[in-house]
Amino acid sequence: MTKAHGGKSVKVMDGFSLATRRVEALRQRAGAVRTRLKRAPRMALVAFGDELGRALHVARKLKAAAAADVDAKPLILPPRATTKDALRAVAALADDPRVDGIFLQFPFPSGIDGDTLAAALPASKDIDVMSPALAAQYLTDESALPPVTVSAALALVDDYDVRISGRKGVVVAEDSSFARMFRLAFARRGAETMRILSPDAPDLQDRVKRADLVIVAAGRPAIVRSEHLTKGTVVIDAGYFNPGGQGDVDVAGGTRHLDAIAPVPGSIGPMTISCLIERTIVFAERR
Repeated sequence: MTKAHGGKSVKVMDGFSLATRRVEALRQRAGAVRTRLKRAPRMALVAFGDELGRALHVARKLKAAAAADVDAKPLILPPRATTKDALRAVAALADDPRVDGIFLQFPFPSGIDGDTLAAALPASKDIDVMSPALAAQYLTDESALPPVTVSAALALVDDYDVRISGRKGVVVAEDSSFARMFRLAFARRGAETMRILSPDAPDLQDRVKRADLVIVAAGRPAIVRSEHLTKGTVVIDAGYFNPGGQGDVDVAGGTRHLDAIAPVPGSIGPMTISCLIERTIVFAERR
């Protein structure tokens, strides 16, 4: 999708549209797995529920999986579940030969040790590259798979033919294996510098101004303002779990000066789900 502003068009990367166009191809691949394995590709989705047993962000994944003929099995842990409870659940899924992939749904309750839980994921079923082993592999092996959110961003820039090579980039996020993989993915596409920039950096906006590829994955609503983005910049908002669904990039100041933007909502979110479904199929295809 493009939006014209006085003769200039801004590429608005529509994740809903791309995800919809991908469904039929995913169904065909899932059907081939079903024929060979006598069952559909299967993803176990581990999440923590509220007092009513509801878990955020799960329903859309189940709907997308069903549309692509992928069997998604939610395991909703109670809100007072401990890290040990979650580890036992992951261990049981790891031992289940019918499960092709395991996905840990954020957010985790405050008492859950997310690092320990991620480390317990077996590499053979870690479809979102959360385990230290797969994260380390991606940092050294260009053929390794990245996290599905990174795959979603790459799929969007490819589909919308957004130029990445030669751009000076920053990733606004806490320094983590996820941020480092996001940085590296775009550096491998030819982006220059691609530094990780702490959301708490005192000169955040000034450093954002000096970039023309800005990826924001801080989980902090409106931490980057559109008026602080340089003309011709490519912006990828990977903000997540924000109150009211607000993105990390505040676009109230307008986007007409940008080359392309993946906004929240409607871009990275639906494509991350599509890539998660695809990743489940990929793991099933390896069997």
